[in-house]
Amino acid sequence: MTKCKKLRKEPVWATVLFTAILIVMAIIMIYPLLLVLNVSLKSREEFLMNPSGLFTFKSFSELFGNYSDAFETMNVFGRLLYTVAMTVGSALISCIVITLVAFPLARNHFKGSGKVFGFILISMFFPGSLVANIFLVQNLGLYNNPIVLIIFWGFGGLTVYIFMTMQFIRELPKDLDEAAFIDGCGYFHYIFGFIIRLSMPILSTVFILKLVGAWNDFLTPYIYLIEDKYMTISTGLFAFKGQFSSNWPGLSAATFTVALPVIVLYIFLQRYIIDGMAAGALKG
Repeated sequence: MTKCKKLRKEPVWATVLFTAILIVMAIIMIYPLLLVLNVSLKSREEFLMNPSGLFTFKSFSELFGNYSDAFETMNVFGRLLYTVAMTVGSALISCIVITLVAFPLARNHFKGSGKVFGFILISMFFPGSLVANIFLVQNLGLYNNPIVLIIFWGFGGLTVYIFMTMQFIRELPKDLDEAAFIDGCGYFHYIFGFIIRLSMPILSTVFILKLVGAWNDFLTPYIYLIEDKYMTISTGLFAFKGQFSSNWPGLSAATFTVALPVIVLYIFLQRYIIDGMAAGALKG
């Protein structure tokens, strides 16, 4: 019997250096968030007396008073439901569109599919024209209409995700396609009934990344939506800043409230994001 070769261990200094770098990077990333949280738990008087010091514990009603004020003044609950509906809807549309584009390109279902994919990749290098988009939205009568968010969030910036999904679909056996078509399965029924289910690892990653990107997008709703009732959670935060720029504890509470859902989402779903990215990028 042949003995298994032992894996070569990394030197101790390399492990210590790598760990130290990760700790420093974690501190750099976490410190601003902890700073905002600390300021949000202070009263305005406490913040003015000691801006950089730790908050002092009071009653829970006083401790979280800034959050209750932010919820009332900023209408956080209403904007939160509205933003969740828009972001989730646009992310679902993105996954459907990506699958409908990636599947025929990955299987070469039409002549010149390689050239079409080449044009899609080339489009990554062309900058977007904000002025042209504004004129287009105005001419279509969609200015100050929430549908414009679905269009930009659902159909914009899909090139990389199409490439990742194509690489994943190429690893799926073509025998499934032939067996399904022999059994009389329709083209779109096969895509929505089989391909989407088999591609859930990469599509779940696409869904999460599109969701986070739309949630953090400030420019699109700020430019195309002007009425207060159409403001997302990010533009609502900007309006809150304009009205209460001197109330730093209240502004910090509103900022932390906006960032918290994305942070929680990433903490619980980071494994799926990494696995899906690896599956879409390394296959093929």
